[in-house]
Order: sequence, then C-alpha cells, then structure tokens
Amino acid sequence: MPPVFELRKNDEDYYYFHFLNGEGELILLSAEYPEKASAEAAINDVRVGSLTANQIAAGRVAGGETFFVIKDTAGDVLVKSVLYNDRMIFDNALHTVKDNACVAEIDDLTAAA
Repeated sequence: MPPVFELRKNDEDYYYFHFLNGEGELILLSAEYPEKASAEAAINDVRVGSLTANQIAAGRVAGGETFFVIKDTAGDVLVKSVLYNDRMIFDNALHTVKDNACVAEIDDLTAAA
C-alpha cells in the first residue's frame, strides 16, 4: 500500500486528515477545518511544504521525544507528526513524508463518517 492522505470528518462535522506511510502507520495529523475544501487545500499545502526545507521544522517535547511540523508559506503549522523516541524511526518518517507526500493520493473517508 502506498502512503496516503486519509480525509475524515469528526462527530462535530469538522474535516481533518492524516498522512499514513505504506504500512498504514500514522505519521502526520492535521488541524480541524469547518469545510472540506479547506482541508483539501491544506493537503495541497502539505504536499508543497514537504518539498521545501524551510517549511519543515523539528522539535522535542519535555520528555525527550521528537516530532516535526510542516508549515505553510506564512509560517502557520499545517500538520504535526506523531512523537518519536527513536532517531532512526523519526528520520525514516521524515523521509517518507519528503519522498511521498507530494504524490500521495487522498482517500476520502468523509462519506463513511
């Protein structure tokens, strides 16, 4: 299975998306959007941002786990990764996003919500 964006809708009718690697493991989580078109536009911004080094930033939480974010051109965070406690797994996840987000398909699961 190739990496994919899963577009979903929550119980409050807000749209959000996840980016999953080829094994179906969660890598990125988005904010919530009131409109489907806004969530789809954010996916396109993530696709572009994944190719631009200055739109990707890494961080560390107090417990020592690492994460990364992808920002839009205005500097606002579009998505956050899950937390990683292993540097190699973190690097693999980041490379998966950089190599695949730009061409990943969208699996629209909103009709099922």
